[in-house]
Amino acid sequence: MKYPDIEFESFFTWSNRPRIIYSPGARAEIAYELRELGGRRVAMFTDKGLVEAGVAEMVAAELRSSDVELVGIFDNIVQDARIGNINEGAQFYRSRGADSMVAVGGGSVMDTAKAINILIGDGGEDFQPLAEQAALWEGATPLPPHVAVPTTAGTGSEVTTAIVVLDAKARVKLQITHPYNADVAMLDPELTVKLPAKITAFTGMDALTHAIEGVASTGASPIGDALGLHAIRLIFKYLPMAVREPHDIEARGNMLIASTLAGMCFGNAMTGGVHATAHALGAHYGIPHGLANAIMLPHVMRFNAEERPLRYMMVADAAGVNVNDMDPLEAAQAAVEAVKDLKSEIGLTETLRDFKVPNDVEKLGETVGLAASDSQVSYNPRYLEEEDILNLYLSAF
Repeated sequence: MKYPDIEFESFFTWSNRPRIIYSPGARAEIAYELRELGGRRVAMFTDKGLVEAGVAEMVAAELRSSDVELVGIFDNIVQDARIGNINEGAQFYRSRGADSMVAVGGGSVMDTAKAINILIGDGGEDFQPLAEQAALWEGATPLPPHVAVPTTAGTGSEVTTAIVVLDAKARVKLQITHPYNADVAMLDPELTVKLPAKITAFTGMDALTHAIEGVASTGASPIGDALGLHAIRLIFKYLPMAVREPHDIEARGNMLIASTLAGMCFGNAMTGGVHATAHALGAHYGIPHGLANAIMLPHVMRFNAEERPLRYMMVADAAGVNVNDMDPLEAAQAAVEAVKDLKSEIGLTETLRDFKVPNDVEKLGETVGLAASDSQVSYNPRYLEEEDILNLYLSAF
């Protein structure tokens, strides 16, 4: 496809952190990286599923065989980063005399660990006041050494400054940013091969959503386009392989790279209506974030297509659609169909009905209101009224 004449803002900024290391078996370098950062007593943060699967031990073994002391493993992290869990993790870190951390897990582990490190750096005991500030940039200083080791190819949290925290009492997801995220993102595809096919599928769709929304966002830029469009190419090629053949290191590795590219894209360009609606669904109905994104993505894309058809034309091209003889709107609709076909190929057939979301205008009102107040709504390429959000939910049953 000939690259179309795409407009972008005449002024934009771009932030790049952390350093990224990729290799099958890269975990062997964790102790060295921690030492270089000044870490000597490291606490590991993970979840019980990864402990039971032996994945956490693959990293712990490397630390135990080094001259960096592993002072403890905190494995109480649950789905969605939560204030109480963050406070508990910070207390664990301090009680073990840790001076550095390694986070091993998916998005919930990554976000929880980032929040714990912010709380440690702040010297406080309760993350709630920090969460309520949302933007923690003014006066921010570097944090203790932190190596992030993703075990899913989805959130890109290892390279973003953003943290999503569930306030379980208020039933809202808080979005917090801090300029100092992890120091090193360690991409080791060998740590992802035990991921079940279902989780591989919907975390992959999470990464795809980041890339597509980043490219279509009102905050899009040429740098983000380069990252997001290549992430889309990789995901359409390698996600079905990773689902079918979990031990395919090439597929797993390319999905990790795609997730990180997409994370860098949306971490600067922001997202849009898919994330706004998915955050509310997660807060109210406990739908895993990647799966909520997968459900809402084609519906929001279809709604947005007429507003930014050239950008969705680029998405279609990256997805492997031959758009040469299509007009931009036709190509944008083809991008929607390509996403639906990919979901079908990887076995993601769920709708909102599967999660007992009420197919009722009145009962959906609170969820619609929460989505409408989400910070990502303002980056959606087409303006979203509450009525539009309601109709998007109703279309997803």
